[in-house]
Amino acid sequence: MSNHTRAILYLRQSTYREESISLEVQEATCRAYAARLGYEVVGVESDPGISGRTWQRRGVQAVMDAVESGRADVVVLWRWSRLSRSRKDWALAADRADLAGARIESATEPNDASAAGRFARGVMTELAAFESERIGEAWKEAHARRTAAGLPANGKPRFGYLYDTANKIHKPDPFTGPVLEHLYRRYVAGDSVYALTRWMNTTGHQPAAGYGVQNGVWSERTLRRMLDTGFGAGIITVRGERRPGAHDPVINEGLWAQYLDARISRARPSGQGRREYTLTGLCWCDCGSRMACEMDGGGRPRLRCRASKSSGAHRGGYANHDLVLAEVLEHVGALGRVGAVGEMVSFAGAPARDFDQESKAASEQLIAATRQHLSGVIPESAYLVVRDELTAQISALEAERIEAAAVASRPKSSVQARTLLEDWQGLAIAQRREALRLLIERVNITPGRPRSKVQVIMRSL
Repeated sequence: MSNHTRAILYLRQSTYREESISLEVQEATCRAYAARLGYEVVGVESDPGISGRTWQRRGVQAVMDAVESGRADVVVLWRWSRLSRSRKDWALAADRADLAGARIESATEPNDASAAGRFARGVMTELAAFESERIGEAWKEAHARRTAAGLPANGKPRFGYLYDTANKIHKPDPFTGPVLEHLYRRYVAGDSVYALTRWMNTTGHQPAAGYGVQNGVWSERTLRRMLDTGFGAGIITVRGERRPGAHDPVINEGLWAQYLDARISRARPSGQGRREYTLTGLCWCDCGSRMACEMDGGGRPRLRCRASKSSGAHRGGYANHDLVLAEVLEHVGALGRVGAVGEMVSFAGAPARDFDQESKAASEQLIAATRQHLSGVIPESAYLVVRDELTAQISALEAERIEAAAVASRPKSSVQARTLLEDWQGLAIAQRREALRLLIERVNITPGRPRSKVQVIMRSL
């Protein structure tokens, strides 16, 4: 090794609060150590907020690559435990550095190369491994206590909830809680996850931190996973098992059961290597049998009447998949051209209810009745009847208001059609098929040559 020593600094901020030292403090200490020994700092790698129990860290891998490729002569750590808390990983790292002719040093602990120094380093790394195991056991005990009490394993943010740090429990958020309930109701009513994801992103309802998303944008996978957890139904998941949680739900048991039924009924097996078709499950032969999607001998997608092959109910029974799809999209395009004025006219017959005003009136009646009861004007028996009736009325009005808001916010069929055609090229086949199901009841086909007859029956939304 030349007299000119090149040092690469490695910094890691622990996930454990008591062991968490800022990267800035670690870097300043390591730079001061390198300057004192005349090392040239040629690089700094860091792994912020990552456990030392795992070796799969970008920063530590970059450091080992630097010494093995000859770009650095020494790795400088704030403490030995920053590199790893695993005995095996520490030993492997030391061997890799030795083989490369490099070394690993600590800026705050002994670096003596003698037998006594190596023993001291061994004690330090063994202590780091012990601390790692102790921390792991403490986390397991804490998680076990929380889940036994009906609490999730951690207090990370959940959409639809606020975390009460004083009582260490999630509580429904008055702003996003109703949005979460709204998502469940729309899915049960027939909206696709694709449509719900688009709605969430366009209305500015950002996912909670820690949902594995970037730039505050929802993905279909993230939204579906959030709904599937059932946290909004008062459920926590422990090792894959759903259990009643201690937090208050934002949806009732009935809506949760409806959601699970809808998920099962709308789930489609995605067999490995299975080809997907846009019109799968939408087309019926005029003989009354469903039409299956397949490839013909020339590698072109086609629709085949199941009865014509299985029972010989009639001859032929084939139609070109892409030609039928073209006619379906013509109907979708025609629906998308329906003007906003036409939609307003069709829905103008039902006057809008002022739920806030009705609820306010009922609340004022309840307050007046309470005052009369306290003044001795109304006896207790009569007051209790009036109180229960008005309380039930207020609760019913709130339920009707939420349901009306859910219906009103669902996009009308023409808007759904226009949105689908705008997004068509960027959608996967499964997404196209799910979006078409919201608009089309079924496609009736009379197979024939040179072209089959196609009747597209739109849904009544």
